[in-house]
Amino acid sequence: MRPRFAVVLSTVLASSALVLSSCSSSDDDAATSRDGNANASNTAAATPFPPADPGTIEDVANRAAGKMIATPITDWDSAVAAVDAGVRHLFVGTGSDFSILNGQGSPEKSIAALQERAGESLTVSVDEEGGIVQRLADIVGELPSAQEMAEKHSADEVRNMMRTHGEKIKKLGITVDFAPVVDLASGASAEENAIGSRSFSADPAVVVEYARAYAEGLQQAGITPVIKHFPGHGHATGDSHKGSVTVPPLPQLEQQDLVPFAQLVSIPGVQVMVGHMLVPELGTPEEQQLPASINPAVYHLLRTGGYSAAAGSPAPRFGGLIITDDLSGMAAVADSYSPEESTVAALVAGADQALAASGEVNVAQVVDAVRAAIIDGRISREHAQAAIDRSAEQAANNSGDNPAR
Repeated sequence: MRPRFAVVLSTVLASSALVLSSCSSSDDDAATSRDGNANASNTAAATPFPPADPGTIEDVANRAAGKMIATPITDWDSAVAAVDAGVRHLFVGTGSDFSILNGQGSPEKSIAALQERAGESLTVSVDEEGGIVQRLADIVGELPSAQEMAEKHSADEVRNMMRTHGEKIKKLGITVDFAPVVDLASGASAEENAIGSRSFSADPAVVVEYARAYAEGLQQAGITPVIKHFPGHGHATGDSHKGSVTVPPLPQLEQQDLVPFAQLVSIPGVQVMVGHMLVPELGTPEEQQLPASINPAVYHLLRTGGYSAAAGSPAPRFGGLIITDDLSGMAAVADSYSPEESTVAALVAGADQALAASGEVNVAQVVDAVRAAIIDGRISREHAQAAIDRSAEQAANNSGDNPAR
């Protein structure tokens, strides 16, 4: 880790456990005091951390550690290594061997076989946005980009399109789609910004309309949607895949980029992905030097809601699952932190799951680092237990047994 970041991170994380432990008692005040008018009637019920499991802290750590990590897999061997290490969320992305998807290769080396090996439900996710970000086009057919969807199709057509597409990827064993993108279009070139045609529009109202239809279509097919990249990547200074990026200060985000999140987090069963951008005026001076994915203030904002009230759309509190963007494969984080450091930092900050351990990273070492952080208290027992419970809810979504879907 770079020395400057080491000092900042240690300072922030030393106090974040105290902040998280007090969140459940202060969320009501925070949600209503921010601009004075959080809309309680339009909130998804906040999910305070439940009572700790009666087992020992070691028992909790052993059950929780693997459930707090989502791991990119490349082939059968990497998938087996992840499952055997206790990971229960596998990410299929660029560089993955798609023959492990159900119906694409040997049944003995498939998602179904991995489910049997795990002995419990696995979450299997993919980046299947459409346009330039689509991993499974050769198997299930192409999707238009978000921009093209909004320009050439009605919201109803997009809902039907995503239901049909969701049904196709569900048959492959996919349960979660890291989509839709709800970042605003900024007009920047591809070299200046990573979003471009991945955005539905520069208009928050258009983004909300089409992203909602997109998410509902996926849910109708039994796929969990993940809106991203909180708190908004659309006006970032660059591409977080390539290095550190900064977004406009929080007051400006509340007027623009945060508006879609404020209106979409109330969709039952939806999850949220947090990005890696630096966010001026959000958190302490030390926190503002950290990528959003490891900044406790970002998670507190998402959980407590109330943001974007000045724009007429005060956000409800969010009680669903929060996952990070890729911590070990994107330079905005990977250039400054080891996979173990960034994973633990994200979970301490407030993430439920960290997308980590891509490439040559040893997933068992990352799981061990999380387990150790639970045992020594850096990740609170309550947070670990909440991760177990949210993982169980995710498993119910995977099987279609969740009545909220």
